Amino acid sequence: MGPREVTRTILDLVERVSGHPVLVSEDPSLRTFASVRMARGDAPAHTIQYNPASGAAVDYLIAYQCGFILRLFTVPPAERWDFAPSAQGREIVDRLLRGADGPARKLNLPPQAVERLRDQLFDGLMLQLRSVPVGLRVDTWILREYPDLAPVQKTAALRQLQDNQATLGPDVRQIAPTEIYNASVSINAAFAAFWSGTFGDPALDLPYKAAGFQKSGLALVSFLDEIPDEPASDRSLIEAWGGALNVSSWYQWVPFGTVAAVT
Repeated sequence: MGPREVTRTILDLVERVSGHPVLVSEDPSLRTFASVRMARGDAPAHTIQYNPASGAAVDYLIAYQCGFILRLFTVPPAERWDFAPSAQGREIVDRLLRGADGPARKLNLPPQAVERLRDQLFDGLMLQLRSVPVGLRVDTWILREYPDLAPVQKTAALRQLQDNQATLGPDVRQIAPTEIYNASVSINAAFAAFWSGTFGDPALDLPYKAAGFQKSGLALVSFLDEIPDEPASDRSLIEAWGGALNVSSWYQWVPFGTVAAVT
């Protein structure tokens, strides 16, 4: 079965399990490879968008987003929760930026630039925390259940690994407070450690070993073994990562449908 047929099979599964249709479209303006907005409230359909620049990996990316929908909708409605950044977390990042040793002062940034940087760093980290740990569960499911997608999955993973290495550059370290930088790079290190083990390629996480983040990355990956691989445990998995990264107060859980979450 080819990637396109596999993706169609997964889309049919999502529609059957969730009871909602799935709309798929391309969006060249996406800053990520793909995103999903799940059906809720006045939105009767799941919407998956992908960047056409992702090329041959499109079918995998659609299947990947479908995995998030399936994991949420196989949980009873009363137990479905949305991950949402907290006002307290944003305020903490603002203080870190504006503090005596913060990047805002060191770089002499104007107030509007500080606010933009605060939102960029905070929202980016929260998206990582929301998507990466559960995303690794989804990737494990794809590897196990849909091996025909393995070649394009590997292509997408290697591309993401390459892109992630940009966070190790001096420019990022200069503008990000230590707390933000360490948490974000640790998540990237976990992503690298997962694929290093999956592909049997130790070189994939060597950049993080050299930068001193291999240990924190492996610690996050260890939670994948310690916490049951079932959708009802996804919240516990994210909370374990949030606790290890010291950002537990930066987010909150709200009943599904309260916020228009995008993964």
